[in-house]
Amino acid sequence: MEDINMKKIFTISSIALAVLLSASCSEDRLDFDNPNALVAQTAWNTQADVESGLTGCYHTLYNSFWDGDNAFIIDGQSDEFYSQSPDADAMGFINLVYANYDQRWNTGAWNYLYQGAFRCNQVITYADQVEWDSEENKNLVLAQARMIRAMDYYYLAMLYKKAPIVDWISKPDDKPAESTFEQLCDFVEQDLLFAEQHLPSRANFPATWKGQYGRMHKDVATMFLGKLYMNSGHFDKALPKFKSIIDGGQYKLVANYKDNFRHDTENNSESIFETQNSVEVDTWGGFFTMPNDGSQCCFASWRERFMGPSPFGFADYSVADWVVDMYKDEKDKDGNWDIRLHDNVGYPDMFKDFPGDVVYQDITEWDFSAWKELCWCRKYTQDYFMGAGHSAPSMSEINQRILRYADVLLSYAECLVETQGESAIPEATKYVDMIRERANLYPLAESVHKADLNSLKSFKKRLRIEREKELCFEYDRYFDLRRYGLGTDDEYTQSVKDRAQKFRDNFKPGHQWMPIPLAEVDNNPNLTQNEGY
Repeated sequence: MEDINMKKIFTISSIALAVLLSASCSEDRLDFDNPNALVAQTAWNTQADVESGLTGCYHTLYNSFWDGDNAFIIDGQSDEFYSQSPDADAMGFINLVYANYDQRWNTGAWNYLYQGAFRCNQVITYADQVEWDSEENKNLVLAQARMIRAMDYYYLAMLYKKAPIVDWISKPDDKPAESTFEQLCDFVEQDLLFAEQHLPSRANFPATWKGQYGRMHKDVATMFLGKLYMNSGHFDKALPKFKSIIDGGQYKLVANYKDNFRHDTENNSESIFETQNSVEVDTWGGFFTMPNDGSQCCFASWRERFMGPSPFGFADYSVADWVVDMYKDEKDKDGNWDIRLHDNVGYPDMFKDFPGDVVYQDITEWDFSAWKELCWCRKYTQDYFMGAGHSAPSMSEINQRILRYADVLLSYAECLVETQGESAIPEATKYVDMIRERANLYPLAESVHKADLNSLKSFKKRLRIEREKELCFEYDRYFDLRRYGLGTDDEYTQSVKDRAQKFRDNFKPGHQWMPIPLAEVDNNPNLTQNEGY
């Protein structure tokens, strides 16, 4: 197979699957009372049918969760953002005022993640009911389906703490039992271990996968295992997972930090996994409804529409001032501000701090009439090539980097000190300094922060700052806060409140987890709401 984007393969495969379904339905079989039975009888009889079904699993990586809701809910609930949106429902939710548990980001995340799990369950179930040309090919299909299902349940666990585990082909009237956080993590772990065993490395893709950057591979499973272990408190199990990726030598930091968030530098040496976005299909309906369920699948990311500034975004999210202050605790080797401040945040002094800067092709000074004094998220915006002359600048073709190597390095450093204590500071510092070197900052031992190397407590604080400088607005901050002690450690919880007004005003014990959508609790007697709601 020649080099083809995964999104094009998905489209072609979906058409082929539709033809298969329609061709399989003879006229004398259209009177079945149960249309679901008809689909099962005609669509899952061969290896090719199951392989086509796998396309539907990959399609769910282009639903609203992956193309926007992940940022809206994971970063939006953190201390990085607050809101002055005219949308009262969105503003309340971002500011931790949960008047509506069925706010669209929340119900969307829940529904889209279960949509992905449902499609994977179909492939996993029917794979055992058809004849395969080899066990290896069967396991390769199963590994991809179980990898995607693991990602869905990972985010269900990390967002909601408890949720039903559904590993069968569910029906609308099912009332599945509630599973604890530990049970969810165990379930995800088993799927990831299977995927890790049977997925190829990215360097050894089958010939038929040539050019398909959106395919699952072994390192995706290994990285998610590391994140699963780290975010469930098992740093000892996370450590070797991150180390194996580092030792594998397949990845390296790109020279230019911004290259991780541009459309013309995608799938680079730092990328472990990213969604393959485009504006070939950027329908509003395809964003806010289930792909292929009454609408065309949307391959564009809508994150900039909601998180970006006017005139191209709704500006529902404002970046907290402390994020700008965080970057200004030191200058680089040339006496300039950290380039990541420039690439990640728009703020009133940006044109003074970075002379000659241009936003959206022709904006060269701060627009107080539109932006007031509110900071906005610059990461993943198209301001480096889009301007007013473009017809649809808010529908982004930039791939969303779900896993990248910088995260591996910083996570490994954290696991080192969490498992080995103060003695591991010198080793952990090596990996932090790799990140700092790219930003043209002095090594920690030569920096204004060198005293932070003298104790475990101060080094952990410094490591958390270094992680936020590098990974802000990248789908992890809410989980990081909880891992650091939000809601369980009084001192740390107070530190979050000290820098973020929305936490001072609205955070309550238990709110380190999301509220389960009310409709789900009302419709399933076996599911209970999280504590604190």
